[in-house]
Amino acid sequence: MKRVFVDANIVIDLLCERYPWFPNVMRIFNMGDRGQIKLYCSSLSLGTASYLMETRKMSTLDIFEAIDLLCEMCTPTTVDAAVVRDALDSGFTDFEDALQYCSAMTVDADCIVTRNKKDFTASEIPVCDLDEFISLVDINKSNHEFHESNE
Repeated sequence: MKRVFVDANIVIDLLCERYPWFPNVMRIFNMGDRGQIKLYCSSLSLGTASYLMETRKMSTLDIFEAIDLLCEMCTPTTVDAAVVRDALDSGFTDFEDALQYCSAMTVDADCIVTRNKKDFTASEIPVCDLDEFISLVDINKSNHEFHESNE
């Protein structure tokens, strides 16, 4: 099963229902929910998303329920001292992106899905933007390769 790490912007698009990206983001999370892929996100992304949901005047109960539901589809990864140190040494120019990347490394992610592919030019993990990932899934779904190729 492919291990797919979703960047903070993808998590935020889901939890804040940001358009026009929300429908394709839902497709990715539905794949995770159905067990077609194993989804991961940085625990840092959950904090950022909760803050943005608060600014949209969502209730605490709705925020907690949304994050709980997300965690049923997507496993949060750890951002600990080792990840912070690795991020500092990663060669990334943006620290938050470095944290995302190093967090993805801890779960041996097969790819990172983001809307800002240019932020991950130093990545050794293949990076897809949202549209590329959806296209890849659609192409490989017809060939039955995507989720079977790494099992």
